[in-house]
Amino acid sequence: MNISAKNKRRYLKPSTNPYYQTIRRGLSLGYRKNVTLTGNWCVRRYNGTRYQTDVLGAADDAAPADGLTVLSYDQACEKAIAWFKQRTLEDAGEIESGPYTVEMAAKDWLNAWKGSEAGKRNSENNVKNWILPTLGSIDVKKLKPEKVQDWLEEIAKKPPLKVQRRMNSAAYSKLPKSRQSKIVFNSDDPETIRKRRDTANRVFNDLSALLTRAYERGKVASKRAWEAVSKFENVGINKNDYLTLEEATLFLQSCAQDFCDLVHAALVTGCRYAELATMKVSAYNKHNHSISFIQRKTGKPKHIFLTESEAEFFNKHVAGKKLNDLIFTQLKVDEKTGEGKSEAWKKSNQQPRMKAALKAAGIERHIRFHDLRHTFASLLAMSGTNMKVISNQLGHSSVRTTEAFYAHLSPDHIANEVRANKPKFV
Repeated sequence: MNISAKNKRRYLKPSTNPYYQTIRRGLSLGYRKNVTLTGNWCVRRYNGTRYQTDVLGAADDAAPADGLTVLSYDQACEKAIAWFKQRTLEDAGEIESGPYTVEMAAKDWLNAWKGSEAGKRNSENNVKNWILPTLGSIDVKKLKPEKVQDWLEEIAKKPPLKVQRRMNSAAYSKLPKSRQSKIVFNSDDPETIRKRRDTANRVFNDLSALLTRAYERGKVASKRAWEAVSKFENVGINKNDYLTLEEATLFLQSCAQDFCDLVHAALVTGCRYAELATMKVSAYNKHNHSISFIQRKTGKPKHIFLTESEAEFFNKHVAGKKLNDLIFTQLKVDEKTGEGKSEAWKKSNQQPRMKAALKAAGIERHIRFHDLRHTFASLLAMSGTNMKVISNQLGHSSVRTTEAFYAHLSPDHIANEVRANKPKFV
């Protein structure tokens, strides 16, 4: 019985018993025709001892498919397979039966986290403070796009957590109104609106990620509940800054020698602070003037190519060291003896060094160590380097990520693309 096409289903007789079609071994998709001449999709599975059945949703006989309550044949097959996987895992005791809530999905997502620790802490806070209070108890199968859309827009209207805590504190009520007015959230300020919408988008990204993982594990049959949601547009501002060539040269001259070496390495490799702080001699290949290592952020390999002068810089810093030794270390001076010894660069050691060097160089902008990486890429882009090459050297997973940050700096990027793709009329 062909139930895949609307024009075929039209001629089926109404029946209380579904018309079943096998879609994989042990699993059948059913179509039950109603007296109204519309139908519903259902599913049937044989688990070895008995049949299990369930209703998936309405067929797209009279209304267009939305992937959630009204399903096309392909969407019904997809949902049936997800249902089949869920029942199979429940029978095997690998997962518990019953509703799989957003809170459970968030917990599973965070437990499987593969990104940085800082990123995980940020996502944990988003889950705790913004996602769970409103959506945590909802079964992911019953999550509606309208609910998620309302939740997203509500976040954008709320003050930041710090402001909320101040306004809800006992001390706030005791402050004079002139002081209270400085703390109150100004919901009419355009910049405040932009910032809150940008924050809402970032929280939504975490919700989308944890729900997508639930979908990939067969916990929910459709991604429409979050993919149909409209994020706020044009609210993000690129926070990246970079040094000009002249500023970078002046900045290097203003650094103490041990920190100067680390900054120099960042400017010629585009590496992150943690990558340089833990980089060992074995990462450097003096024969082909390159550096190779596994990126801590993505877990993917990265190969950086050096010029002759840059290779000489690295040759100097690996000379006399063993393969397992750190390339870059900092000099720590004992306050009592005045003697110095080499130590590994540790978390946040770079921050006071950056502040002191910026002040000495007379650079008033707030430049982070990470902005040295942006300086590396920005100077390459402004010199006309191909975006794919820059993306490769930064270790980005997609050239689109690189273009989002640096394409506007390239003088030839847009012009070359336009000229290469314009049609010729004569």
